[in-house]
Amino acid sequence: MDGSCSLKLPSGGRKCHAHERFTNPRKNAGLSLYIINLRNLFETVSNSQTRSGESLPEIFLEDLIMADTTNGTDDVTYNSSETSFHQHDYAWDWNGSAMGGDWSDPSNWVLKNNGNPVDTNGESFSNDAIPQSEQNADVNVGYSGNATPNVVVSNAVLYNQIRSLSVWQNSTLKITAQGGNGNVFATAGLENHGTIIIDTPSKVELGGVTTGDGTLTIMNNDGNVTFDDAYLNNGTLNLINSTLGSVDAPVTVSGGTINLQQNSTLVADLYGEGSTLNVDPASVNTIYVNDRNSNNSGSVQGTVINGVSENTHFGILSGSSKPTAATYTENSDGSYTLTINLDNGRSITYPTVHVADGFTPAAQATIVQDGSNGWLVEDAGTSTASASYATSDLHQQMASTAAAAASAGGDTSQYSTNAVSYHNHDAAWRWTGPATGGDWYDPKNWTLYNSKNQPVDTTGNSYNGDAIPQSEQNADVNVGYTGNTTSFTVVANAPSYNQIRSLSVWQNSTLEITANGGNNYNGYVFATAGFENDGTILINTPSKVELGGVTMNRDDGTITIMNNDNNVVFDTNNVNNGGTINLINATLGSATNPLWISGGTVNLSQDSSLFLDPSESINTINVDPSTVNTVYVEANGFLHNNSANNQNIVINGVSANTHFGISGVTSAPTAATYTPNDDGSYTLTITLADGRELTYGNIHTADGFTPAATASIVQDGTNGWIVEDAGVTTCFLAGSMIRTPEGDVAVESLRLGSTVLAFVNGEAVERTVTWAGRAHMLAKAGLSDAEAGYPVRILKDALAEGVPYKDMLVTPEHCLFLNGGFVPARMLVNGRSVIYDRSLPSYDYFHVETAEHSVIMADGMLTESYLDTGNRHSFRQNGTVVSLGGRARNWNDDAAAPLVVSREVVEPIFREIEARAIAAGLENTIEAPALTEDAGLHLVTSTGQTIHQVRTANGRAMFMIPSDVTEVRLVSRTFRPSETVGPFVDDRRQLGVLVGEVTLFDSGNTIRIDQHLTDAGLAGWDVQDDAAARWTNGNAVLSLTARQPNSLGMLAIQVLAAGPYVLVSEGEAETAHTA
Repeated sequence: MDGSCSLKLPSGGRKCHAHERFTNPRKNAGLSLYIINLRNLFETVSNSQTRSGESLPEIFLEDLIMADTTNGTDDVTYNSSETSFHQHDYAWDWNGSAMGGDWSDPSNWVLKNNGNPVDTNGESFSNDAIPQSEQNADVNVGYSGNATPNVVVSNAVLYNQIRSLSVWQNSTLKITAQGGNGNVFATAGLENHGTIIIDTPSKVELGGVTTGDGTLTIMNNDGNVTFDDAYLNNGTLNLINSTLGSVDAPVTVSGGTINLQQNSTLVADLYGEGSTLNVDPASVNTIYVNDRNSNNSGSVQGTVINGVSENTHFGILSGSSKPTAATYTENSDGSYTLTINLDNGRSITYPTVHVADGFTPAAQATIVQDGSNGWLVEDAGTSTASASYATSDLHQQMASTAAAAASAGGDTSQYSTNAVSYHNHDAAWRWTGPATGGDWYDPKNWTLYNSKNQPVDTTGNSYNGDAIPQSEQNADVNVGYTGNTTSFTVVANAPSYNQIRSLSVWQNSTLEITANGGNNYNGYVFATAGFENDGTILINTPSKVELGGVTMNRDDGTITIMNNDNNVVFDTNNVNNGGTINLINATLGSATNPLWISGGTVNLSQDSSLFLDPSESINTINVDPSTVNTVYVEANGFLHNNSANNQNIVINGVSANTHFGISGVTSAPTAATYTPNDDGSYTLTITLADGRELTYGNIHTADGFTPAATASIVQDGTNGWIVEDAGVTTCFLAGSMIRTPEGDVAVESLRLGSTVLAFVNGEAVERTVTWAGRAHMLAKAGLSDAEAGYPVRILKDALAEGVPYKDMLVTPEHCLFLNGGFVPARMLVNGRSVIYDRSLPSYDYFHVETAEHSVIMADGMLTESYLDTGNRHSFRQNGTVVSLGGRARNWNDDAAAPLVVSREVVEPIFREIEARAIAAGLENTIEAPALTEDAGLHLVTSTGQTIHQVRTANGRAMFMIPSDVTEVRLVSRTFRPSETVGPFVDDRRQLGVLVGEVTLFDSGNTIRIDQHLTDAGLAGWDVQDDAAARWTNGNAVLSLTARQPNSLGMLAIQVLAAGPYVLVSEGEAETAHTA
């Protein structure tokens, strides 16, 4: 190794073995470099209107996504064959201490070059030489034929991946490190002839090449141990309070023995349950198999299963054929055959099931749906000796295994806990990519330079002709170069689970990652220990991508993540972001691993979600108002010392589609309120039951959207709580009776697969429930009924005799089918037969979805099924089977009948229902408010001075303006037409006065002021409905341009419409409307 530089390849190189396993062609090309400009666009454009009434951010996002189909060559042009540089050639290797000890202690390791020790004490290794500091060397715990037991403990987080791990006879590697979102220990492959113990809940990568006859014990880990190809060869596998595999990536254990104890779960591919599988009869354990990819007539499993009791569950993964029956038949040797019949006529058979002493399985087992993984086969058999399971030989053996694994290596406090990332960016050894772009996996596109800046010959046998960055992990990787001015794109379209050490993407350069792991690939398809981005990184894959623990997205850098559900990993959950992050149909972070994003801009579109730790930096978040997007904040992070917390985040584009989430909360949120700021933005305050608060103080809404004073709070069933606009919930309350072929059924009893009756052209047709949801509402006392979130109660016989046939309870936005259209219940509230029920301040609500939006019958009244316009995730699944939704729908294209909200249509229906209630003698429960036509219009200067009207003339309010006043606010009472005119008016905006012409008479000059008619984003003004006039929201900014010194001007404001307003006391009016 070159002594002048650490972590480098020897000048002679070494042989690399690339293992190609399968191909994954893709059809979608990547985004163009237009992405780079997204941040600048959002900085300069907020609410400007352009084509077809869309805002520029909406249009740009559309153009951005469309560019994905036109950028360069289709991805099928690029290599898609999986590669693994798991070299195990013993040329360069690390050798651990024969006595064991701390993995993170450099004194326990010797690095050898072809058998010759390498000096690792100098500056070249910074005195911290452990295997992760030289990734291209094999790592040995013990040695072949070792006879002296030893234990090496890895207790510190190490995000760098080693190339090859060998654990030899009588040697033990125990991994106890905890932390972060990346792998706390990672190898590209392993050979195990000793013992590996993983006792951590954190992520551990054991690579894509796994072999050996040793023992692997996984303890207290819920599915976070990864085999990149989901494949484990031979040996013994112990699961102790752990899960291995997942629904998306079931594992195959080829041969060997598997032991399950203490509520463990194995999620296996078909025929992937090992040769022998032992289950502790004294504890619940589950064996899932995946039958999704089988096409033969039946599957006879070759695994011998021991210890089965009533605590043992067999599972079939979701996506497989549905099990219809499960039967046990006794074999001649006293064992049993378990046969699981599937609804496609196939079966899965376990021919050799040995039960625990004292247990006799029932001939017919019970099949249940578990809601997350698929179906469970649970035994309904009898046991005469369940209490004796704890004394059985099998249980005792497993308990001894668990105790030995827990005590191995002794107290972990003696070992280092200092997390280390060897993200060395010294530019000594480096890879330089093509200047004109191309395929990442084409060796011709790369040049490797050594520490003397000399090109290294990578065409010979030393690199086996496949030299790409993953084949020399200890060199920096450069896409482009500093100061590059020529735009190009490098595409990584093939999976590679080898991690590179350092990645730099330079100006005008794009790295596009489109690799797709496909079936049974569970590792990262692209991985780096860290990155520096001055160009563009585009990730367009659903697969896992690691961007490392050292993250630097610089001012000009753009990271775009598309079509990815939280599979992009920042190892430390920390992103230093001076640039832009775009999420397009993507989720970044999770409730358990929120991100700390320091600075920069984040853009969300197309049903994206962002999970944040609180940030003290001022960030900007832009949300596409036309699509559903959610911003979560981790509760334990933002609420310090039981105090309030203000989020220093500017959020633009907020609409009814924008949701705010709280994750990790221990005290439920009880209220969420919007209050307008002086500049036209809003403050959202979320209050928890324990009195703590979270505040977003700088929310800018999309044009045309005025948030309700009180937002809805719902539990989302997965991540915590969702705060959403109060106007998007359309649901039934418990007890609503839905018409089905078998009669009326309570809505809370319906499940996915239930059948309801829909009414099409007057005829009843059967439709299947494709989704059933449930959420919770907390009404807000002290607000108007229309804003508080109380349910609407429609009294028995309100519309006609027997319509409804009992009191009906729905949320205010739920629609009734009347005169050929859907009318929201809130527009029919008359205070007599249709009322807001204030006796229900807290309630659950339910909805059911059919494949098509349908007219259904509830309580004898025609109404609507659920139309998923984007708020599905606000509900908990009502039932045990998960149904994933498709695209968000809309009323124009997907509704069973038109949505009717025009006053001309709704008011006659309202009057007819009202007249029926009056005739029935029902008392009006709504106290009519006192109204006034007086707007209380006055001006407030920037210094807080109030200027009152001097007179009104020709429909113009006249004000005397001192010479030093260059800006005023038009302050007035406000009203909601739906409240002051009637609920049949579908206008819930908070309006002040409608302003036409504005003229300033100043020192003999007549100055026409039209800023309110030309500036779409002017604070305090509503959407402009007319070119010649515009409503204020009660506190609107108006600039008066330059003034003449020592003059007194006259400002004339034409008021075209005002009120009526709810009359309050003058004291209340002054409090409500002063700036």
